[in-house]
Amino acid sequence: MASTRNKNTIGDYTREQIEFRKRNMYDSYYNYGVNNETRLPGNGLLAGQVYSGHFSKNNRDIESYLFGIGTTNLEFPQPDLVPELKPMQSLNIIDRLPVIVPSTLKIEAKQRPMHLN
Repeated sequence: MASTRNKNTIGDYTREQIEFRKRNMYDSYYNYGVNNETRLPGNGLLAGQVYSGHFSKNNRDIESYLFGIGTTNLEFPQPDLVPELKPMQSLNIIDRLPVIVPSTLKIEAKQRPMHLN
């Protein structure tokens, strides 16, 4: 008996395969939820959560060093850690006005009202 459903046609099969590949690419996208360009908050922005891998290349080694993992290993002592920091720029959304600082205030003698000398 022949199948009369559209599910067994070549067109439906290829469409399902394309949808499956797209879904698989979406689910396995390596950069999912992580910004491609991360900057530090500047003028007019509040600090948010940032993945520690954006600050340094060896972020896991730094965290292990700060927690003291491997410090009591007498057989294979840990070498000194050299952090490999990534340079980050800040993002400003408000132009800050320049601050005008007046010269130092000099009060001369006998220039005040009701001076008692």
